[in-house]
Amino acid sequence: MIKKKSRLNLHPERMVNRMEEQKKQKKFLKPRKPKQPKKQKIKKERQPWSKKKKITVGVIIGIVAVVAVIVVMSMIQSANSTVAVNSTALAQGELQRTVSTTGTVESTNTEYVADSTGLPVWTIDVAVGNWVEKGSRLCQLYNEHGTTDSEKWVSVYATATGTVTAINAKVGVAANGNLFTIENTNSLRVAAKIKQSDLGSVRSGMPVIIKTDATGDKEYTGTLQSIAPAATSADSTSGSSSTGGITSSTSSSSNPEFKGIVSIDSDITDLCIGMKTQLNIVVEDKQDVFNVDYSAVTTDDNGNNCVYTAVDANNGVYTVKKIMVTTGTESDFAVEITGDGLVKGMPIIADPSKVKDGDKVTLTTTTSRLEGEDRSNA
Repeated sequence: MIKKKSRLNLHPERMVNRMEEQKKQKKFLKPRKPKQPKKQKIKKERQPWSKKKKITVGVIIGIVAVVAVIVVMSMIQSANSTVAVNSTALAQGELQRTVSTTGTVESTNTEYVADSTGLPVWTIDVAVGNWVEKGSRLCQLYNEHGTTDSEKWVSVYATATGTVTAINAKVGVAANGNLFTIENTNSLRVAAKIKQSDLGSVRSGMPVIIKTDATGDKEYTGTLQSIAPAATSADSTSGSSSTGGITSSTSSSSNPEFKGIVSIDSDITDLCIGMKTQLNIVVEDKQDVFNVDYSAVTTDDNGNNCVYTAVDANNGVYTVKKIMVTTGTESDFAVEITGDGLVKGMPIIADPSKVKDGDKVTLTTTTSRLEGEDRSNA
């Protein structure tokens, strides 16, 4: 049996040479690909644009140009645009904080003339509006059981000097209770209604501004003299509860009011007893302070109070400038402000929501509704 020679028995160098010869033989035996001829590029002739295409392209270019011009002009106008705003001259003067309430004009001295004899009224000698002196006869009563004239005719006399403001006596009706009311119309005061919520703000001695519908804008001055220690009137609520078959009702005051007496220190001409009044009790009064309408004060991004003014006028165009302020005393319409840079008469922009620091604006000057007044609450 013939054994096959193993490649492992070959010498290493011979084995390497043999492998190289085999590679060369495979390389020469591999068929070569024929070269393909190069493709010649065929130049396409450029077709001329049709009239329609030319028009379309022209329109597109025109639109782009117009848009570009509009954008540029808009940017230029934006950079140079101005806003028309209202402004008021910064006022400096009196500012009052008041408590508003109502009241009724009354006499400082009211006398009720009464009789309880039960005798019928025979004659009445006065009329409402008559001025009477103390001791003047007001009416006569008839006593049918009297034996002498002095016993038959009983006179009722005025107990005070003043004006007869009410007559309850009636001829033929028995006298019983108040027959006449006499009031001093030359000495008047105001009975004020003070709310419970205002008791902590007002006190005796505070000045009061008095106005009535009948006297228009005329103002009377007065002083709060006293405040009643107990409520005199209120809006009340009621309810009921049942316990063990027994029903009980309860009531409570939700808005109690206290009577205040206000003296009238000025001339009382045109005032009459019974007139309804509007009262402003002056709680705080400051002189020579800067003050603006509430709407003129705003806050910046940090929550600090500020106002806006207009400076550096150039052909009627101003630059908006922010001024930081601190607020103080407040009235119904105005607030006190303090801060660096405030000058009496400087323009204060009335609507700060329309502007910001550095904006260009034109001003429309408006007069504050409080300008020229004492800036008290109305």
